[in-house]
Amino acid sequence: MPTAPGDIAHTFVAAINAEDSAALRALMTDDHTFTDSRGNSFSGAEKMQLGWQHFFRAFPGYRIDFEDTFAKGNQVALFGIGAGGWSVNDQVLPQRWTVAAAWLAELEEEKIKHCTVFCDTSWVNPPAVSIETAYTKE
Repeated sequence: MPTAPGDIAHTFVAAINAEDSAALRALMTDDHTFTDSRGNSFSGAEKMQLGWQHFFRAFPGYRIDFEDTFAKGNQVALFGIGAGGWSVNDQVLPQRWTVAAAWLAELEEEKIKHCTVFCDTSWVNPPAVSIETAYTKE
């Protein structure tokens, strides 16, 4: 397991990109807190593991591609893009979204204690879908 704060943050992103909620859980402190771009905070590693599983289903193909990383003490800032798709009524839509974003991770004992994301959240709402598409399964 990596020990440098930047390496730990990069491993956390790799687990997100692999949609590996078990690896994410292993990288979180038990009292891990996630704060989203709207200022909502969610605490507890077990709760966040379930939250990530839900997020991966709601936004299939989600991934983070970071361009810059800055580490200072126990904090790591990542800058790049988040991208993914939408799932509506268990149907994956063909459209995709991309958003510029920044993430701030605070570490404790070589795990992520607090993670905050900063981005425009207009991508959260899926594009309009027809009634036929929304309620028909293949």
